[in-house]
Amino acid sequence: MDEAPLSGWRMVKSVLLSLLAFLVWLATAALGLVEIFLVRQTTLRIFARFSNETAVGTALGNWVAFFAAGTWLAYVVFAAETQFRKKSLGEGWNLFAWGAAIELLILVLYFTV
Repeated sequence: MDEAPLSGWRMVKSVLLSLLAFLVWLATAALGLVEIFLVRQTTLRIFARFSNETAVGTALGNWVAFFAAGTWLAYVVFAAETQFRKKSLGEGWNLFAWGAAIELLILVLYFTV
């Protein structure tokens, strides 16, 4: 059986939730880009405390940035797909909450190392 079309308020609520989901997704994606740099810098700081090999440190930083970028890309695509396909189930909001928590943890780690 077909669902009845959304009434006025339900349609506005759906559009507002979709807009909010897009803005939250965009904010976590933008912060994730900054986090790639911060993770690389944190890795280089930790490495510099124990060694002075600049070539090895540079290579390590590049590999960390590569894997961080891959993780960021996977998160952004997965979060968008989850949120926009299952927004009524709340799974996307949980994913955004976990993503924001991890990003805040990286920020804390960056400022404490």
